[in-house]
Amino acid sequence: MNSKLVIVDSRCNKEIFNRLSNFSDNILPFRTQGVTYESISCHPDIFIYQDKEHLIIAPNAPQPLFKELEKLNIAYQIGNAPIGELLHNSCFYNCIATDSHLFHRQGFTDNIILRFNQQKKFVALPQSYTRCSMFALDSEHFITSDEGINKTLQKNGFHSFSFSPEEIKIAVHRNGFLGGTCGRLDNKILFLGNPLAHPDGTRLCQFIEKNGLEVVSLSNGPLYDGGGLFFLS
Repeated sequence: MNSKLVIVDSRCNKEIFNRLSNFSDNILPFRTQGVTYESISCHPDIFIYQDKEHLIIAPNAPQPLFKELEKLNIAYQIGNAPIGELLHNSCFYNCIATDSHLFHRQGFTDNIILRFNQQKKFVALPQSYTRCSMFALDSEHFITSDEGINKTLQKNGFHSFSFSPEEIKIAVHRNGFLGGTCGRLDNKILFLGNPLAHPDGTRLCQFIEKNGLEVVSLSNGPLYDGGGLFFLS
């Protein structure tokens, strides 16, 4: 079933937008200007936190996002912390929650997210850009391009696939992050680009498919870190 809305970096190429139309009734090209630094200025995962029950949006997210959510009657809550231009104030919403755990760097999480997840175990990670760097396949299995995260996950008894960030494209910088290249719709993991264009791609796809999920490539080119894909219904 298609989602009501998908939110995606406005800088993605036309092929990605064309293929996304097969999975969502509405596509919102996400962009900001003058809020945070250029490489992540169009990344939805900087401004949006999503889990199975909650959608929390930074108060200074772009107005077209709020208008689209209201038009489509998609419930959301506004977070406490505005996004800024520095490391310590651009990561408040860039975290991941499963049914049992919340993953983020200690001291970098918006208070509303912490309140909604207070019954879960907090797993402190060394990388504050958590959603950029990792993606949860389920409560026990994860993919990541950050070796520090990979080691922490395995130390805590999770199953983690470590993926090289080399050749992941991103605006401005040399390499992007794996979590920023993908999103989930039902049992599909959709990628901005083609994982098989990456040297680690075959093993990544095998790990995902072993966990009962389907890999979908939204273009034939290399993986692109666009701050993830957010499918909303």
